[in-house]
Amino acid sequence: MKLKKLILSLHGWIGLISGLVVFIVSITGAIYVFEKELFAYFNPNYCQVTIPKATPVLPLSTLIENAQQATEHPITTIRLPGSDEQRQSYIFESRKRRPKNKAVGLFIHEDIIYWDRIFVDPYSGEVLGKVDVKKDFFLIVRQIHQFMYLRRDVGSFIVGSSVLLFTLTMISGLILWWPKNRKLAVKRMKIDMNSKKKRLNYDLHQVLGFYSFSVALLIAATGLVWSFKWWEGSIYWMLDGKRLSDKSIVAPPLIEVRQNSSKASTLDAIWIDVQRNYQQHQGAYLNLLPEIQQANATVHYNGRTWWSASDTYAYHLQNGKQYFKHLQNEKTLGMKWLDSNYDIHVGKIAGFPGMCIAFIASLICASLPVTGFFIWYGRKFKRKKTKANLF
Repeated sequence: MKLKKLILSLHGWIGLISGLVVFIVSITGAIYVFEKELFAYFNPNYCQVTIPKATPVLPLSTLIENAQQATEHPITTIRLPGSDEQRQSYIFESRKRRPKNKAVGLFIHEDIIYWDRIFVDPYSGEVLGKVDVKKDFFLIVRQIHQFMYLRRDVGSFIVGSSVLLFTLTMISGLILWWPKNRKLAVKRMKIDMNSKKKRLNYDLHQVLGFYSFSVALLIAATGLVWSFKWWEGSIYWMLDGKRLSDKSIVAPPLIEVRQNSSKASTLDAIWIDVQRNYQQHQGAYLNLLPEIQQANATVHYNGRTWWSASDTYAYHLQNGKQYFKHLQNEKTLGMKWLDSNYDIHVGKIAGFPGMCIAFIASLICASLPVTGFFIWYGRKFKRKKTKANLF
């Protein structure tokens, strides 16, 4: 009995300490689950295009030239839609961030020097719009979610510590909830909507907490990867039996930089080569590194497994020839997990139903500190009122 009182006390105080951060992180996380879908819904003119009859997609070199005219900064990445998403625009980005160890100021947005996102119609070549990502609503939501909008080293520690404490409250809550018999278990798994406010609040706290336990624990575990390197390394070691530093792909050779070399002239050859190998894919990502005359292409596809499947290739940016590749079937279990961690975190690994589950679980996680606070406050208020009545 004393042990249960101790657990109850720890459960309450840990919840109070981490509650506000957990509430904010959970709400922003729920929003960000559908970030891509929400952006497309509110900006259809940027994301959706009309396919003209008998009009092929323009060469990538032409599209990047048009996108480059919309920004004064060099294009560094290209996001291409999946083979079944022909009505979507191509996205070109130019961005530059300060190194992680050279953070300035107190807030995370100061790490970004510039970040432009340009949407281009692949059939007409028209620039549909440009977004200053630094001021974009969804990036701000993510920065709050990951760092409480504080600089990276400070914010990640606050969020990570709060999520760790939240994990402890979930485990201790399950211990407190666990019934002595089956009859009591059935009772504790139901919410009586006709009960009084205090009882209803208590039921919402414990019943919703029970039903969301496994998903909330998974979301917390995958989220801690971005807060603590030791956590990421520990999971990687459990899966691979190696230290995280051992997972690195052998670095491809540097390419000698030549003057007046044109990246646009070889992009077409690179993209044609990618399409030749992947007639069906779920999207591709081209990362341009002109300082070493290299272009990295990552192609996502349905690997018919629970992991997020992707292959990565390195090309000469001067001649478009491929000289390095890292395929999904060559990855270790730890590498597959690292590549899939984000999709697991937001439920995308299980498709749209998984995203809905992650969304609902995030909202429930946001409600737990609120209902828990009212339980704590009600007990304290009742105790003080009882003592006052004695005098």
